Amino acid sequence: MVSIDQVLKARERIGRLTRVTPLKRSEYLSQLTGASVFLKLENEQISGSFKVRGALNRMMTLTKEEIARGVITASTGNHGLGVAFAAGQLGIKARVVFPTEASQEKHKKMSDAGVEVIQEVGYAEIEDYAQELAKDKNLTYVSPYNDSEIIAGAGTVGLEILEQSDHIDAIIVPIGGGGLISGIATAVKVKSPKTQIIGVQSEVSPEVYESWKAGHWVEAAESDSLAQGLMGGVESDSITLGIIQKYVDRIVLVHESSILEAICLLYEKERLVIEGAGAASVAVLLEMKQMFSGKSVVAVISGGNISEDHVKALIYSKTR
Repeated sequence: MVSIDQVLKARERIGRLTRVTPLKRSEYLSQLTGASVFLKLENEQISGSFKVRGALNRMMTLTKEEIARGVITASTGNHGLGVAFAAGQLGIKARVVFPTEASQEKHKKMSDAGVEVIQEVGYAEIEDYAQELAKDKNLTYVSPYNDSEIIAGAGTVGLEILEQSDHIDAIIVPIGGGGLISGIATAVKVKSPKTQIIGVQSEVSPEVYESWKAGHWVEAAESDSLAQGLMGGVESDSITLGIIQKYVDRIVLVHESSILEAICLLYEKERLVIEGAGAASVAVLLEMKQMFSGKSVVAVISGGNISEDHVKALIYSKTR
């Protein structure tokens, strides 16, 4: 498990290298849902997503021996970008195993940031492959989510939300491997136990949802999603499920069409360029408007590493 003390120490550790991101009220979504809706804009974080928080916290706690070996990780993009930033700041050599089908925009950003990108396997295999390479080449493996320091770093998002608002009834959080929601829930449930924590996955990538329902890790069929950052298999021993079961009130699945609508809405109404994974929390508001009526709600916008041209192309495809 992860403690609130770990989250507080993580904030102290990474504070000089990260941003306190805005909590912005959305007038449009507030009117649409009858709620008071706020967007936690992690797209404005260093590296374009929340992932840099955990990457920095983990890499700042590596031993001298672990640093000397160099690090390797597996990522669909945002964690890799976070590791790349941390590696550059700390002078650590880093490699990222990246899915063959994933966004070339993120591939270029990682390469430009100075990490070695290894693109040889698909979404479901990247973590196993990265761990095999870590053993074969004597590298230090940095998990995207299955690590208490990664989770503690992500939990600093929860601390900020509570400090930026007097009262929050619910926080909606996208789920990939579960690191972000585990960290936020750990911080929030200690300091504001009545605040509901609601997780979201796409219906075509529901592994954590199905595991949460079953009470243990299960494999779930997965197909391509607009929320690529939430895709990929989860390690069967990941500590995130136990934290989710303890602290998370509900996990919901949303349609791909709702994720597309959320991307378009955020661009057209809020002037935000947001990737599918980051828009998933808003997709919940679109599908379940009545559930939030009269409440104060935060939708965590977990990342924005997508080009404006790509968003415009999605909007065009939606209107055809």
